Amino acid sequence: MASPECYGNYASGKLLCQSCYTSKKCAQASREKQEDVLQLVVPQILEGRIETSRFSLALTLYSGQTFRWGRDHDGWWKGIAYGVVLRLKQQDDVVHYFASANKVSTYDGEKDIEDFLRWYLRLDEDPKVRVPRGDRYLRRARDRMRGFRFVRQEPLECIVSYILSVQAHMSLTKQRIQFLSQILGQPIRFGEEDYWSFPDVDALALLDEDYYRHQRFGWRSKFLPTSTRFIRDLARKNRKETPDLSLAEWRSLVDKLVDTPNSGIGLKVAKCIDLFSLGRLNAVPVDTWVRKMAADWYGVEGTDARICAWAENRGGRHAGYWGEYLFAHYRELNAPSLDDRVLSFAASDASSSILPFERRGCEG
Repeated sequence: MASPECYGNYASGKLLCQSCYTSKKCAQASREKQEDVLQLVVPQILEGRIETSRFSLALTLYSGQTFRWGRDHDGWWKGIAYGVVLRLKQQDDVVHYFASANKVSTYDGEKDIEDFLRWYLRLDEDPKVRVPRGDRYLRRARDRMRGFRFVRQEPLECIVSYILSVQAHMSLTKQRIQFLSQILGQPIRFGEEDYWSFPDVDALALLDEDYYRHQRFGWRSKFLPTSTRFIRDLARKNRKETPDLSLAEWRSLVDKLVDTPNSGIGLKVAKCIDLFSLGRLNAVPVDTWVRKMAADWYGVEGTDARICAWAENRGGRHAGYWGEYLFAHYRELNAPSLDDRVLSFAASDASSSILPFERRGCEG
């Protein structure tokens, strides 16, 4: 059966309606066209446990560095990383896990699931943050954030996520990332929950500014086509798929994106990508909270570049941890809601307001 006239934009195995900008929910779609070309994956569920020490799963996954993790009502942290669905729960010094795959492809090579989790969560690292004499703020912040780690996010997802995050609440950014994953990612059924992998760059690069504007992505809409097409074209030039790019190649790519007009990657976004994905642990992103913290506690004011330089010089090779500790501690004292207070939420039994999956039989 021929596709309805409203179907015109084909993106990596899915027909996207140019009229209403939806996929399978389009009212004009035939039954045949309502079925995704990307077939649903129903993996065998793997189970295991990892011993660790001086590590906090809750502080790590709720710190604000990543957008596709959430704590469910049963206490399990649920998310998807590098195309693998994961459920994690910490009991003392043991992290229990369920996973949808035994092998995971990363920019550091293919890893067994346990090695991947150790690498992704930096379980074998114990950052040492030096506290300057008399700095009571950093000392208190470090003590409260013990066990926190920076995860190694998948670079493409991190780049797109932080372009979307500029001047947007975290909940809205999560919703937008979930939307892109649902229309273009690989569907994975994990028990009674449906997840979607993050889309590949070829699929994202086919979406234009009008598409994002129709989905109310606002002024960020012009940045995503520029950045995703730049990444796609550079990977093709190197005759590689983006999952095969090395860490050094990703770092070089992001450095070039910073200098690309309309990429959406300014100082703050670049520092977030450096810190949360590319292992540059001396990077300090500067946002509203960091600006207020620097002014209130240290008397440092000025441009974001000036505050960033001050923080990175003061913090040294672990300046990223230095900045994250102070950021979380300052927000804990000043943010109005539990959702915005990392320390209180991590210590509570509350479930996340947004989860990165849909329960079967439920809408939204």
